[in-house]
Amino acid sequence: MNTIKNLKLTLIAVLVLFSINSCVKDDDWSLPPVQCADDWTTNMTLEELFAMVDATGEILTFEEEKIIEGYVVSSDSTGNFFKTVSIQNSLTNPTHGIQVEMDRTNLFNNFPLGSKIKVNLKGLNAGYDRGMLKVGETYVDGGGNVRVGRMAEFKIDNHVVRSCDMIENPIPVEFDNISEVFASGVFNTLITIHNVQFADSQLGLNYAETNQTVDRILEDEQGNTIKLRNSNFASFADEQLPEGSGSITVVLSAYSSGSITPSTYQLYIRDTNDVNFDQPRFGDGGTDPEPGDYEHFACLFENFESYAVDTDNFNKYENLALTGDRKWRVTEFGGNKYIQATAFNASSSMSAYFIVPVDFTNADAFSFKSNDGHNNGDALKVYYSTNYTPGGNIDNATLVDITSSFNIATGTTSGYGTFVDSGEYDLSGLSGEGVIVFAYTGSPTGITTTYQIDDIKIIDNDDANCDFGNGGGDDPTPPSEDATPLFVGHDFEDWNSFIGGLNSFGIKSYANQSAGTGIDGSSSLHILGTPAGNDYVFTTLAPEGLPSTYSKVSFYMKGNSEKSVSLNLYIDDSNYYKFNLGTITSSAVIQDSGNNQYAGTINTNGEWVLIELDLSNISDLNVSNTSGNLFALKVGKDANYDLHFDNFVIE
Repeated sequence: MNTIKNLKLTLIAVLVLFSINSCVKDDDWSLPPVQCADDWTTNMTLEELFAMVDATGEILTFEEEKIIEGYVVSSDSTGNFFKTVSIQNSLTNPTHGIQVEMDRTNLFNNFPLGSKIKVNLKGLNAGYDRGMLKVGETYVDGGGNVRVGRMAEFKIDNHVVRSCDMIENPIPVEFDNISEVFASGVFNTLITIHNVQFADSQLGLNYAETNQTVDRILEDEQGNTIKLRNSNFASFADEQLPEGSGSITVVLSAYSSGSITPSTYQLYIRDTNDVNFDQPRFGDGGTDPEPGDYEHFACLFENFESYAVDTDNFNKYENLALTGDRKWRVTEFGGNKYIQATAFNASSSMSAYFIVPVDFTNADAFSFKSNDGHNNGDALKVYYSTNYTPGGNIDNATLVDITSSFNIATGTTSGYGTFVDSGEYDLSGLSGEGVIVFAYTGSPTGITTTYQIDDIKIIDNDDANCDFGNGGGDDPTPPSEDATPLFVGHDFEDWNSFIGGLNSFGIKSYANQSAGTGIDGSSSLHILGTPAGNDYVFTTLAPEGLPSTYSKVSFYMKGNSEKSVSLNLYIDDSNYYKFNLGTITSSAVIQDSGNNQYAGTINTNGEWVLIELDLSNISDLNVSNTSGNLFALKVGKDANYDLHFDNFVIE
């Protein structure tokens, strides 16, 4: 009996071996060729798909055969992308990109980089999920929200095919800095960003952590930052980040905790060949100046927006760690940057001095804003010194304690408060070159209060350009009667015309026409709500008939908000000037700025105020391309807004 059993087993083994040898020839274990098909006719563009979704603001279900196509710009070959393919509408200069969600791994085998794929939307869903337009199938998350997720694996081959067109490498859209990327906002497309590096705080880290996907911070020479998101499953996860600077090629994405408006830009690399950091590092906002390089300021406004997040090096100021290893460091919240010091979770007691050089002979006043968090005691002092030698031993200087002269934030024992104005300190009685010192002293076993400093001002009353109240300069001049409307529907009387003059992104749901509330009893634009992101409320196209020369844009505003408003005036669709209103309580003239900011509050006490955007040094606005952007209004996230706007004109 055992002999028969052994013979049977031997026979089975022989048959199996024969079968294997029959299937494998010449030891060729290569994968079967990727199948392609060209019998599907595209009948919808990605632009048309966006327009359909944007028109409803809802997730769409397709009951008819609508076939879209695009070029693959992502790859999951290294594991940094997972069960998704990003496609864009052109190999060069794309205008639209989407994510195709599929419940299958190793998608690069079927849909390699640069291939054209077609998607039959019949029976699928399309809509925004966490800020990105996605195609797939819907599901309900743990919070009861309907989202667009992956199509079931058995459906993929019936809905997604690769065209038989020759595979071509997509050409990345090139940007010289991060701010240009923010201005573009063409997600799920391939881009290259030049002149970037990983922030100082990232050096020595790997691309990802062992057990979690992480964000690594990139910065440019202007101090702008953006997140590079890396999966712990990526094959390069345990490789160390490069220390140099250069260019990086990425798929541009973004994330939102809501469904539609992206609030956080994110970048994804396919592999480390996308990172070309072969140049020396540049200064992230500069380094502390040498003693002979100090400029002593009689006029200064420092809001820290030009510095990279997490930097503790500055090109105008000294930042000293007298005890311990902690210094003042740039931090960001809600689109606003500031410096912060805290002893929380420090390894030892700390004393950190932030030193601002001042020309006391010509300076008249000094002020700043402060905020506190998790306050368990006073850890902040403010001093001045007239005998400190820059770069020297500050212990040898005479420090005059002027802390009590300022209104400094206090009492926020849980969480964080809001920035408060310090009030002005009179410097007119001082002379010579000296410094103002923000001194933080704390201990992880004692006082650990977090202090934040922003909007440092030094005022020279004899300098006409040294007025930083609401943007500087004189009071605004009321617009002339023949001033040109800035955009179609500029007074919000003809709402349909106004909406028709916007770009394809339309207007946010919390912005509406308000009858009888305008400056002259007519209609106004009413922004009422709490935006979940730093939103473009609306963006207008350039109308016909704009003047070729101009000196200002003006408009009226009334109401209050917990954060301020930022305005863009476009040169072209990728470049624009930024005007940040800051704190507004009365009419103001606003100068252009380097970054969009929402710091400050607005309270007009129920009165209309006139806002003027100074264009006296600007001559290249888009005043002729009626299909291009001209003006955008932006608001900050997670803040209450109740503002009316009326009569936007240019002259």
